[in-house]
Amino acid sequence: MKKMFLVVGAMMALSSAVFAAEPKELKFCTGAEGGFYESFGKQVGSDIKKQGKGLVNVEYINTEGSVSSAQMLKDGDCDIAILQADAVISRSMPADIAISDAHQEAIYWLHSKKGVEDFADLTKDKFKGRGIAIVNGSGAEVTLRNFGIVNKDYKDLNIIGFDDWFSAAKAASEGKIRRAGNDILIAGMIYVGRPGNVSSQITDDFKEDLTIGSIKDSDFTDVKDGNGNPLYVSCKLGESNGLKTDGSWSDPKSLCVRAQIVYNNELFNGMETKSSRDLRKAIDKSIVQNVRQQMAAKK
Repeated sequence: MKKMFLVVGAMMALSSAVFAAEPKELKFCTGAEGGFYESFGKQVGSDIKKQGKGLVNVEYINTEGSVSSAQMLKDGDCDIAILQADAVISRSMPADIAISDAHQEAIYWLHSKKGVEDFADLTKDKFKGRGIAIVNGSGAEVTLRNFGIVNKDYKDLNIIGFDDWFSAAKAASEGKIRRAGNDILIAGMIYVGRPGNVSSQITDDFKEDLTIGSIKDSDFTDVKDGNGNPLYVSCKLGESNGLKTDGSWSDPKSLCVRAQIVYNNELFNGMETKSSRDLRKAIDKSIVQNVRQQMAAKK
């Protein structure tokens, strides 16, 4: 009987060891298909898998943008995501998260000759009610809605959503769109992306019709992100992918916002202490290494 207990005990110990060694599935929301967030997320995820030494498998999940990625993180449909910093502070997040700065994104104000050069002019009576084109669920939507939270002068902006950047750019280039039987004047469009790199959906067909305008309201630079750093910082934008700047200035001022990698600490639940510690280290180390590579590539 004693031998039987020893055998059963050994089998249970072996079973526990095998269970503990099984890789954890890490669901990584990387953003829109074909975008920079997707490629950057896959690089980070690949390094996490290498650093984790068999502790983790990575599943990559495409989303419509920061809005849907934030919601999926909140709902537990992904464990880690790349988001704009203003999405991190303005959208519902899990109770316990880790936030790492990734890289800088530029906020572009693009308009046609029929549009408005300076974004701040939208608060003036002359331009109130003009539409601002964005893509639904994109970082541009997050930023515009957050502008209204930061400064009440922008809370009633007329945001006009589209399914893709081509449609948004078309409306901005034409200066108007017809919705529900009414003509709406379009002041311009907001696009958030890597500095110097605007989507080809915009530039391929509309680089002769749209120019880069200005966003320079100082109220936005006082807000802090989830790490206590400035959420928006002033930056200058030159020509991007063939889009020229307004003729009144050669390098218009705009705002830049950080992209951040966020992970839900609940992903470590149920893991033994050593495995949890090793996986956490693998994730943090992979993020740090890839962020450094991004910074080095910019120099």
